Amino acid sequence: MIKLSVEELAKRIDQTYLKIVPDSEDEFIKFLLNAKKYRFASVAIYPAMIPLAREILKGTGVKITAAIGFPLGTVPIELKVLEVERAIKDGADEVEIDFVLNKGALKSGKIDEVREELKKIVEAAKGRIVKAIIEVPYLTKEEIKIACELAIEAGVHYIKTSTGFKGFHKWRPTTAEDVRFIKSIVGNRVKIKAAGGIRTAKQALEVIEAGADRIGTSSGVEIIEEYKKMMEGER
Repeated sequence: MIKLSVEELAKRIDQTYLKIVPDSEDEFIKFLLNAKKYRFASVAIYPAMIPLAREILKGTGVKITAAIGFPLGTVPIELKVLEVERAIKDGADEVEIDFVLNKGALKSGKIDEVREELKKIVEAAKGRIVKAIIEVPYLTKEEIKIACELAIEAGVHYIKTSTGFKGFHKWRPTTAEDVRFIKSIVGNRVKIKAAGGIRTAKQALEVIEAGADRIGTSSGVEIIEEYKKMMEGER
């Protein structure tokens, strides 16, 4: 199993707060303070939450990942672009973009539409990190390959495996096998973010070893605390 320091593992995690029904502002602030304490790579949140997150996380090095078109990805391209632009306005240089690809267009063979969406999102991001969420469990292997190639063509920085949204009838946790398959397609041309059902340190290490550069999870605190105990047990 791959060996990382606790700090290195934390810097691989985008800690998510993407509940369908968010809690109170006090609970969100508690979430942000935890992200600040553990020094995660970023917090993945809804665009409306960005101003408060920016205020609390300022100067910590913890980025803000804006969830665009989340979780279904079915809004028109123009609205996704507006979401990106507003996220950048509210979060400035602290913002990264996670956007949900229009899977219906992909599965319908509307390749030009998917290509245009990817291109416009990357353009709207103005050089900021963009992660395209393709929803692996919902796609065939050929569709995954097409999505990856189109994303690379558009200049996306990461392929993200899943939203983690359990409303899809084919939902399942992301696995190391999913990551290895994407890695076999993209090589080193683009990075990989593994997300969806990653709840333990063991799962996190497995997907990293398979080729994931980032992990999206709402269980970042639990994963880091578990990993600390694992490291202490090996001493």
